[in-house]
Amino acid sequence: MVKVNFRRLISVLLISASLMFSSIHSLHAAPIPIDLRPWTAESYPAVAGFGAGNWVVSPDGYSVRQTVNGQPTLFYSNFNVMGSRVTGVIRVDPDWDDDYFGIALGFQPGDTTNPNANYILIDWKRFNQYYDFGFPSTTPGITAYAGLAVSQVYGIPTADEFWGHTDFISHPGGGLVELARGMTLGNVGWQYLRDYYFDFVYLPNRLQLYVDGVLQIDITGTFPDGRLAFYNFSQANVVYSAFTIEQIEMPAPGNLTV
Repeated sequence: MVKVNFRRLISVLLISASLMFSSIHSLHAAPIPIDLRPWTAESYPAVAGFGAGNWVVSPDGYSVRQTVNGQPTLFYSNFNVMGSRVTGVIRVDPDWDDDYFGIALGFQPGDTTNPNANYILIDWKRFNQYYDFGFPSTTPGITAYAGLAVSQVYGIPTADEFWGHTDFISHPGGGLVELARGMTLGNVGWQYLRDYYFDFVYLPNRLQLYVDGVLQIDITGTFPDGRLAFYNFSQANVVYSAFTIEQIEMPAPGNLTV
């Protein structure tokens, strides 16, 4: 009879799974905890009573809470994110609202007022909701749909364009183009008091995002370099914590294998 050491077997299986994930993403450096204390907050101009965000970093620097129900706001890193794998946890503490939180990639300081801005936005809405922010008056209200999505942001979008992931013809100064929705969370809203584990790889020609270990986004294209940013729109009490970063090998031109 063969005696099986189950503890050893489980250890081998976990190591094998880790190596499989590592080979997929061409990892070559250990994850480094991200200190959020050097990061910077930046918000889009206030409209219709929706003001700037308020980002409160924990004393140890490893978590941050956004406390205001306001305009699109970002809290961006002091480093560029291209060629990295990033992991972390996002949680929404009890509140009455049901709006957006997420992550931006390729954000540049000053992009909230930059007519040439170009970055990638991953955001998540809890429920479907129609709203009209009323500025400018030439843009109509629009419905924000529940679920996880990734969009390209360019120029200086209006609040309504952020809200509905759209680009109004009546506002030529900027907009959003939705690129994809989550594979299983594309129309599923987030829940309060749940720790969501985000794990993504960002390369010049590919973006992959896992949420709680399930692949949600896997798109190819030409993506901008720039900062990592936490994103929030009209949703208070969102906590971003335990984020890590590791550099990965950049694929050769034309090679999309990550």
